[in-house]
Amino acid sequence: MDYSLYPTIPVLIERSNLDQKWGFRLQGGVDFRLPLSIKKIIPNTPSHNKLYPGDGLMFIDGQDVSTMKHEDAQYIMRNSLRLQLILRRGLLNTVRPSKASVKFAPGPNPRVNPALYNTTTPNNYRRF
Repeated sequence: MDYSLYPTIPVLIERSNLDQKWGFRLQGGVDFRLPLSIKKIIPNTPSHNKLYPGDGLMFIDGQDVSTMKHEDAQYIMRNSLRLQLILRRGLLNTVRPSKASVKFAPGPNPRVNPALYNTTTPNNYRRF
């Protein structure tokens, strides 16, 4: 896909204290196998009329988000009074999953045959 068709827009958002919400819902991240993007905007918040659903994030405070986990992006945003975002307006559609979201991580440990870990009792009988 040719991303040059979407305008790159710098956006500065500020809030008065860390307890004030930014006013947007973030979706995606490499752990969800989706690019980071804006899913929802809450009216009358610092993000209102600055961000829009479907905006794709490219940079957060100068950090490239293409390899960033969702949790890492949230951490940066939670601990900032000022966010300098570079985004592509309208780059992505918001995703509405039919099931609950699933993080992609290494699978569970394979089942181990319990017989491999049999121990002997004090009278040298094996436990099974």
